[in-house]
Amino acid sequence: RGAGHRAGGSAHVSWLLPSAFAIAGVAALVATALHFIARSRPVAESLPTARFVPHRPVRARARSIALSDILLLVVRIAAILALGAAVAGPVFAGARGRVRRIVALDRSRDVGDMREARDSARAVLRAGDVLIAFDSVAAAPRGSDALDSVTSIDAVGSLSAALAAAVRAAARLSSDADSMELVLVSPIGTEEIDDATSRIRAEWPGRIRVVPVPAAPGNARTARVESTAGTNDVVIAGLSLMGVVHSVGDVRIARGRLTASDSVWASDTGHVLVHWPANDSAAGWQPRPAIDAIGGVTSASGTLVGRFPRAWTLHGNAIVRWADGEAAAVEHAVGAGCIRDVGIVLDPVSDLTLRAPFRRFVARLLEPCGGTRRSGRADSALIASLVGGTRFAALAPAAMLRDRASQSSSWAPWLLVLGAALLLAEMAARKMEKRPA
Repeated sequence: RGAGHRAGGSAHVSWLLPSAFAIAGVAALVATALHFIARSRPVAESLPTARFVPHRPVRARARSIALSDILLLVVRIAAILALGAAVAGPVFAGARGRVRRIVALDRSRDVGDMREARDSARAVLRAGDVLIAFDSVAAAPRGSDALDSVTSIDAVGSLSAALAAAVRAAARLSSDADSMELVLVSPIGTEEIDDATSRIRAEWPGRIRVVPVPAAPGNARTARVESTAGTNDVVIAGLSLMGVVHSVGDVRIARGRLTASDSVWASDTGHVLVHWPANDSAAGWQPRPAIDAIGGVTSASGTLVGRFPRAWTLHGNAIVRWADGEAAAVEHAVGAGCIRDVGIVLDPVSDLTLRAPFRRFVARLLEPCGGTRRSGRADSALIASLVGGTRFAALAPAAMLRDRASQSSSWAPWLLVLGAALLLAEMAARKMEKRPA
């Protein structure tokens, strides 16, 4: 069934706090029971032998069960139920049988052909569907040409971001639907799945329809590093232990100021120029207002622990960060290649680069521009768990996706006004009852 399809039936009501209405129902039953217990005063009559009784007022009470003041009872019950319904918060959902669809389109670097991906999304999109485009983050494109405006972005895809955005969108749409359908247009690459994916997948209480598209080829390679610095340089010494230093390579380490030839070299396809100044005079970057020191620096491949002076403020796409989150190394695209500025000053007599942590840490700096892209589609077991298998054999019930914590009832204020009016009417009715005939 497509989005907007109605299988019949009418709008139905649900409650934000159904226990409040149940409590109101119990209170109405108690009020009814109490109303049946009426206290009446019998007519006082003197008996013939009353002359032997001391002269004092004759008072007696008797308890009887009688149904009286039906209108007053109805007003009381109506007031209790109106106030209970206001607290319970009625929400009128859309017609039964209506299905709303969310289409999540992958635009990350993992997609091999973005035009084919758009065509696959266009084949399932219908009027009223919601489109979400995602890479490492997810967003809903706007405008009449929203689908055509989705272009490929050189960023890692994240199925976790796509699923989380779909759950949020479903919460907004669920009030006028009976079921929700999620369509995922993606190559489902191995690098798009992280530790949070399965947990977020469990938040979607139904099956997911996967429309596969071709994946982009991987770019993993073994780095070949060339450098004009001698082998006594602290960084080159550490790289030499990794066996990656060669006379010619696709990664160049520049320990001094960059030259025009360095920039021309970096613009070639697949070239990575790592500008890692050996001292302050070799950088030419913006100095920090005040030089400080920090105890650690982290890349995606490892962490270095030590005391490092921070002399510069770097701007660009951060690929390495200091312990406080500030960028320690950034990447800039240059032609078909890139330049990486590394602001980590190492002690020239330190043996830090000769240890295993340095080899793990520096691996990220030797990766291709944009980082290593793992090729290949996720295995069939992972895709089956994403779809849902036998656990989620049907569409997601809209009621299970509603955000009760933030949802409000437009009827609650009116019910409160009605309850207050009925209470005032009940007070007026009681005053009229007490007036003498």
